[in-house]
Amino acid sequence: MVLEMLLERCEKLLPDLSKRALETERLRQLPRANVDALVASGLPRALQPERFGGSELGCAAHIEIASRLALGCASTAWCQFVWSAHNYLLRFYPERAQQEVWSEPESLIAGSLSPAGKAQPVEGGFRLSGRWSFASGCDAADWILLGAMAEVEGIPGPILCCVPQHEVEIIDNWFVTGLRGTGSKDIGAEEVFVPSHLAPSWTEVLARNQAMAVAVIAGPVLGAAEAALECFRKRLETRVLLTGTKQSELGTSRKRLAESAAEIAAARLLLEQAGSQIDATEARGDVPSRQDNVRWIRDAAYCAELCTRATQRVFEASGGGALQETEPIQRYWRDVNAGHAHLFLSWDAAAENWAASVLEGIDS
Repeated sequence: MVLEMLLERCEKLLPDLSKRALETERLRQLPRANVDALVASGLPRALQPERFGGSELGCAAHIEIASRLALGCASTAWCQFVWSAHNYLLRFYPERAQQEVWSEPESLIAGSLSPAGKAQPVEGGFRLSGRWSFASGCDAADWILLGAMAEVEGIPGPILCCVPQHEVEIIDNWFVTGLRGTGSKDIGAEEVFVPSHLAPSWTEVLARNQAMAVAVIAGPVLGAAEAALECFRKRLETRVLLTGTKQSELGTSRKRLAESAAEIAAARLLLEQAGSQIDATEARGDVPSRQDNVRWIRDAAYCAELCTRATQRVFEASGGGALQETEPIQRYWRDVNAGHAHLFLSWDAAAENWAASVLEGIDS
């Protein structure tokens, strides 16, 4: 029932998100109206624990919400997936950290998780310095998760620092082709103090959540591909209804529509299955095996691969008019390709890792 309620709220947001799509791109971050609408809807709290004002849903629900929002604006859906996923990760921080961050239940958490920074141990915590890339949704965020290398009890290893947004620098370098509205800018920090309870082991937070963190990335890509497909269907419908063109005169366009629709439907099934299996594993209290993780990551990456192929096919058949800035199909095409460019959705890497796992131990 909770998911159905949140999806209804998604549907109500779509018209306004679509209307503000051009503004979102020109701002290179979400308009305040989009942020406020998301916060008011409770969508960023979908994975947040109930005791801190969240809905405490799982991976499958997160994928569905993000893909649904992308029908209106992929950049907004992308920021939503980031904020919601980071709320999920905070569940694995110490209780004191959760109490502090969620003292305001509507807090938004952006981040750049790769341990690109350095954290010097000091009394009570660490001094964090460095520069991080691709911090989607950082402008509107209250907190930022930043990965760093540190020496804990004499052993070097990565930690995942949670710092107030106002204590770091947002570097305005997000000038890109797709997902322009995500504001995925660089973050800089210089000797920022991070208390120990806000700097747990990177591995403890992310190890069992690796596949989940990848699967949810594909949600906005899937939704944007579905939106591009609907744009193409409407273009064909308009040709038939307004120009007198007969369906039989559409040439290969009908085949392109059918093939892309089949690929996107297959991508959805694959991603939904991965999300459900991730949720079932967590519900049992099991730690995912390496084979499980590489399979789920393979499926998420192949979902993005299928969506990119399908979107490319219908965009190519849409004609020169589709290049207009006001035509949504070109924006969805750019957004799908931009989302697929995420490092963790690389099909080549995911395929190689999965194949290596199933062929393990057979080298001569």
